[in-house]
Amino acid sequence: MTIVPPHEAACFETTKRLLASLINEGLVSGVIEEPKEESPRRLHLRKNDCRSTEDDSVVVHTTPGALIEDRDGEVLPTLEPSMLCSPIILTCTAMQKRVIDPGEIFSFISPWFEGLASPSILEEIARHLQNSGSNQVTQEDIPAMLTPGVTFLSLPRSQLHFAGPFDDALQPLLQTLGIPRVSENRAVVPCLTQQLPSVMQRFPGASILRSVIDCADAQASLRTITLRPELKFPFHLKLSLACQITSALRTITPWSAQGGPIVTKIMDQFLPPDLWTFREIAAVTGNQTEFDDAKHLSCILREDQEERTRANNEVLIIAAALNQQPQGTSQPYAEILFNLQTIAQKQEWFQKYVECLLNLLLPPLVNHGIGLEAHGQNILARVCRKTGKIKGFAVRDFGGIRLHTPTLRRQGVCFDAMFPGWAVMTEDMNDVWGKIHHSLLQNHVGFLLNSLGLQRNGGWRIIPIQQETSVLCVKSTV
Repeated sequence: MTIVPPHEAACFETTKRLLASLINEGLVSGVIEEPKEESPRRLHLRKNDCRSTEDDSVVVHTTPGALIEDRDGEVLPTLEPSMLCSPIILTCTAMQKRVIDPGEIFSFISPWFEGLASPSILEEIARHLQNSGSNQVTQEDIPAMLTPGVTFLSLPRSQLHFAGPFDDALQPLLQTLGIPRVSENRAVVPCLTQQLPSVMQRFPGASILRSVIDCADAQASLRTITLRPELKFPFHLKLSLACQITSALRTITPWSAQGGPIVTKIMDQFLPPDLWTFREIAAVTGNQTEFDDAKHLSCILREDQEERTRANNEVLIIAAALNQQPQGTSQPYAEILFNLQTIAQKQEWFQKYVECLLNLLLPPLVNHGIGLEAHGQNILARVCRKTGKIKGFAVRDFGGIRLHTPTLRRQGVCFDAMFPGWAVMTEDMNDVWGKIHHSLLQNHVGFLLNSLGLQRNGGWRIIPIQQETSVLCVKSTV
């Protein structure tokens, strides 16, 4: 068995996502070889409308038993990154070369996209991909990311913008940790200690009051932290983090910080009772007119739902965790936690899961034009400790949702207090449906379905049936 160095394995995680996305987005054509005995098949990525086998191509192997849909050999979406494995070979008339670097692969195929983007844009994409492949988290980085330090800063109030009762809500934590008081014209703002270089560069009036270690645990997003139970603080801290994680820099814009408490009130009014919200009650952010600077120091106070969960004899499980596998095993947590041993059991559990999920997320969409960003990191399943049944869900993070303003205005919602230009607000209902389609169906439900092995076992048939049932139930109540 070949042992792949950790850096190469981490780099390939970026590379296989690039190759899958190129095919799924229709940017290249994928041609799969016919299977030969038990050996892995080879997948050829070529320029669209190119049929010659002599032209440039990227060749990647597929995992044994990967269920890849094709029509006459041409791969159809959706190709999962997990279906791909090394080696990867760049082929052209002059050479064949084994590669692992996603930036090098994209540079090789950039000529295929002539006319779709300028050379400078293509070069920038290649640099970003190379950076992503090269700068992977190492084992030494993980402890500091999982238990980050928190630094409390003193800043002039004139450099800050507040939303909600931020000072009052934060005060109990400051007293517990012994953070010094400041004058009335200054405010105390927490930030991640690793964010300090970015903050001090953009907020010259900031001074450090105290840095605290071993007081919090990072959530899945890494920028949101849960304070330790002994601190008895009823809020999570969502803090700016100037790190590129997946698709974006994990800072927090003034739009999201200032708009969170306003959106929370909209959610309180229109979401069904079994869809709990992690309410954002207050926030602070930079007051610069240039939001690209202001976003580097933001803090949102978000309600912790653990006490409510315990009172209901429930446990919260982040939906994305259900797709993951314990190290060294091939079973996802959904199968382990809910004892799903057969295809029939998986189908029945998945059907009930999707039914509950859509019955809670589609009514706000259909009735009020609210499209929640319902991917697996933002949705948590509420599971009964006694029966193991899913009783409902909880939703968090409002910075990426979509609100159809014409619909909500007709229902009495006023958006005047929000900063103009926030992408959350849209007049195009297609934007709202698109958000649901991508985050809920493709990401959340699709990943869960694949992890359970239901892509060829009736899983996709369950989803439209449940969609239609949920929408019909909504219309019958209107």
